[in-house]
Amino acid sequence: MKDFIRNIICIWLVALAMLGCNSNDCPLNNSVRLVCGFYDAANDSSLIVSDTLTIAVRDSVILNRATNEAMVSLPMSYGSEADTLVFRFTPEGSEASISDTLIVSKTNEPHVVSLECGTSVFHSITATACTSRTPSATFRYAITRVAVSQPNVNFDGQENLKIYFDIHK
Repeated sequence: MKDFIRNIICIWLVALAMLGCNSNDCPLNNSVRLVCGFYDAANDSSLIVSDTLTIAVRDSVILNRATNEAMVSLPMSYGSEADTLVFRFTPEGSEASISDTLIVSKTNEPHVVSLECGTSVFHSITATACTSRTPSATFRYAITRVAVSQPNVNFDGQENLKIYFDIHK
């Protein structure tokens, strides 16, 4: 009799656990990120930046000491109409660094995924601007221009910006 009662209790617990489970269709990749590819301005080919790269927004580092990057994926602000990204380049074996600034103007669009999954903020890039400097023997890379390849920043992970560099040879 004890085994019978124990089996009934186990069946009820399993049934309750299954009823408590909720299957939802939340996207696995639910991170909205700005994808930036790096390109050589001289020949429009993909570029791997070998310097150590740190990217900051205001007083927050959003990419810290990356090396040998051909592309970066960066978070964007939810409320402001523009993000100012400061790219700091540190050559290998050096303590010195130099910075370029990229401004990405955008609109922010709340996007409801579902009640279970919550909301996200998608963005639409409206304009870009960057500082301009000349590369040197010490600081080989300099951002010269930016092109918008896909203005909609959402879950899809497509390249949004092409960042072109002049390279000191």
